[in-house]
Amino acid sequence: MSKLQDLDMSNNSFDGVVPQCLGNIKSLGMIYLETNRFHGPVPNMCTDHGHLKWLILNENRFEGEVPSSLSKCKELELLDLGNKHLNGTFPGWLGDLPGLQVIVLKSNNFHGPIETSSTTKLPLFPSLRVLDVSHNRFAGHLPRIYFQYFNAMKNMVRTSSGPKYFQFSTGKYYSVIIEVKGRQLSFPQLSVDYTIIDLSNNKFEGEIPDIVGTLNSLIVLNLSHNNLNGRIPHVLGSLLDIESLDLSWNQLTGEIPQSLAYITTLEVLNLSHNHLVGRIPQGTQFNTFEGNSFGGNLRLCGFPLPKDCEHPSSPHSEVANGEEGESGFTWKVVMLGYGYGTLPGLLIGYFMLSTGRPKWLNALVVGAKHLIEKRKTKRRRYIFIGK
Repeated sequence: MSKLQDLDMSNNSFDGVVPQCLGNIKSLGMIYLETNRFHGPVPNMCTDHGHLKWLILNENRFEGEVPSSLSKCKELELLDLGNKHLNGTFPGWLGDLPGLQVIVLKSNNFHGPIETSSTTKLPLFPSLRVLDVSHNRFAGHLPRIYFQYFNAMKNMVRTSSGPKYFQFSTGKYYSVIIEVKGRQLSFPQLSVDYTIIDLSNNKFEGEIPDIVGTLNSLIVLNLSHNNLNGRIPHVLGSLLDIESLDLSWNQLTGEIPQSLAYITTLEVLNLSHNHLVGRIPQGTQFNTFEGNSFGGNLRLCGFPLPKDCEHPSSPHSEVANGEEGESGFTWKVVMLGYGYGTLPGLLIGYFMLSTGRPKWLNALVVGAKHLIEKRKTKRRRYIFIGK
């Protein structure tokens, strides 16, 4: 079979070890062994002059690490090794393959950080559009350096002649299953324009880097079930094509950025089970989401949650309640600014904060507050509210 181009043995009950001699067939462009019972190591599929473009081995029982011989597959576009018993660290050397568009390593036993080595060449994964490494044991920070070079996920120009799909020469389509809000969602036809990052169900920690906001052609972003902390970056509002965003089951804090409410394409949102606070933004798609998109955040308020915000007119309920904001200013400093002039008031307020609020200054603040309220009462009927 020295001229064999496509090998499709998917969805059978074949078992045993895949013979290594497959790697000697230089004409092979596609190997499709999905859903069988093959075991043993992943065979060496590429020679120095091979033409393999698609390698799909998911839903088998392969073991061991991803063979480094795949680095010789210079024409490789699609690699699916999901749902097996593979282990080892992330095969970052795959980033040297210029045409690699799809990597699926989900539901294995990979571990450790996703980082580059000293021998890695730049740019990394310049053609990558789908990265699914969910349900593993990857740890450390999110791979900021990789996000920087995911150029195919930035400013994508989609074809106007209609959708194109990953399709075999036999007429079948390559399909993927993506987890959305805890449910398995099948894409029986994966469009070549579809961009997906799924890093869920791992052990990633630290903050979500702002650079994720530059991947503005993303359709699906799933970072759920990790240990991420810090605030949700405001720049995620730049993902204007995104349809599914899942940041649930992390340790995220702060308020939900208003910028997310301006994304008109967002169909699925899950921010539940974090430590988010304040009012839920209103407008556009946010008015269509149910309470379970925000549940498990005890200090969130507003529609669609049953908990009303205490100060409906204020977008920052914590500051309105008299608590200090991030800048360290409180309503007392603001009152001093009005009562004594802006600059003197701010200087006094700064002195008060830095010295622990002496009692005489607190009394002064209370007096200023009453004086201002009295003036407001006298002038209330002359107040004009502009745009």
